[in-house]
Amino acid sequence: MNILPVDRALNIYGALADRAELQGVREQLSKHLMKRYIEGERDEHRLTVEGLSYLRTLYRELDSRK
Repeated sequence: MNILPVDRALNIYGALADRAELQGVREQLSKHLMKRYIEGERDEHRLTVEGLSYLRTLYRELDSRK
């Protein structure tokens, strides 16, 4: 898998949500998208959208812990 969907998702989410990248988030997102890639998703745009959805869920979960 090209790393591009990870970078795209982080850049878009950071701009739209006005959030800085937290430590460990890139690694978690990379693992999640690699799993989707292994499962058969090859479209970079769909992987980017999947990444955005994952980031939204992840940051909501992190915010609820505070």
